Amino acid sequence: KKLVEIKKETDKLEKEFAGSLFQLGNRVSSGTPVELAFGRIAENLEGTATGSFFRIVSINIRKLGLGIEEAIFNKKTGAIVYFPSKLIESSMKVLIEASKKGPLIVAKSLISVSTHVDRIHKVAERLRDLLAEITSSMKSQISFLAPMIAGIVVGVASMLVAIINQLGEQAKALELEEAAGILKAVSVLNIEHVIPGFYFQLVVGLFIVEIVIILTILSNAIENGEDKITEKNLMGKNLYFSLMLYTIISLIGIFIFNILARGVATITT
Repeated sequence: KKLVEIKKETDKLEKEFAGSLFQLGNRVSSGTPVELAFGRIAENLEGTATGSFFRIVSINIRKLGLGIEEAIFNKKTGAIVYFPSKLIESSMKVLIEASKKGPLIVAKSLISVSTHVDRIHKVAERLRDLLAEITSSMKSQISFLAPMIAGIVVGVASMLVAIINQLGEQAKALELEEAAGILKAVSVLNIEHVIPGFYFQLVVGLFIVEIVIILTILSNAIENGEDKITEKNLMGKNLYFSLMLYTIISLIGIFIFNILARGVATITT
């Protein structure tokens, strides 16, 4: 839960980061030292994820006396610890390398990175738009279609097994000549080797688990790329709701179809 909260804050920061990098580049190009620019932008963006990131960097510089690199990448107090993101990490590494060559290089580098990040976001949104139909189909299968169909299949299978069992019992109770046709049909079905209903339900349940895991991994890869935290979070939620829906539908299906099976067996007698 904590990791998911941190991931959400990091995602917010990544969305705002292109604009904040542009502001930082403009501040530096106007003659403001990089160390002071972090604090001033943090004041302007107070209450946002970007403001929090820049504020931590500023506090590390002013109060702890750390350099820019340590203020960002220190393993204990660095700002990147609170916002673990490859995009932010690579952008800040560009800033540190550029700062060794002067403020003008820093300003140009930050503005270039800002433009690049903005284009990345546009491309990502366009890809999500193009693949929206596929991902929505996957999500509907995960949350509704697969559990519902599997639950109905289990109900129908339990009805067939119940009908076959009742026909076998009724055939034994009838006289030999009257039961000859039923006994022949039952022997063809080989009722002794029919899989019990609970075994079949277990097999279908494992299939639901597998299909939910596979579709969750694929849909998350399309929408979020290689994001293991979101993948595990979605997998947990999808498994919970899908299996709960499957269990409810299968129990209702078994109950209804068993009533129908009794009715069919009564009519045959």
